[in-house]
Amino acid sequence: MKLFMEYILEEIEKIGMKQGYKVSLSQKKDEQNYIRGVMQFFDGGFDIYYALIFSFPENHPKLQYTFWVLNQTKNRAVIEKDGSGEKMMETVRETALKEIHVNLMEGGEIRHLLKELKQTIGTCPQ
Repeated sequence: MKLFMEYILEEIEKIGMKQGYKVSLSQKKDEQNYIRGVMQFFDGGFDIYYALIFSFPENHPKLQYTFWVLNQTKNRAVIEKDGSGEKMMETVRETALKEIHVNLMEGGEIRHLLKELKQTIGTCPQ
């Protein structure tokens, strides 16, 4: 049996794979011990083209998630801040191509997330 979120992440992975990317998933805690997941979309040469960061919101989490989509340039800016003492999540929020809020109890919001990702994540240059 899988967690509901795992099904959503599999659908996101399929979007990346249809565009020619390999997709990885990891998690990390930020400066406030705030757990988030990161999906990376990369090519056969391991060049990362997009990163999708997702997390519970800090206040009133319930079943709300926030997803941030970063392209290669914006992802590099976030990585440069990692460990620097600066608020990394502030950088994510400032540089994201898209910020999408999703309530996992609402199928329409999940479908909207998947639609936005299909429109944002471009074809992997081979």
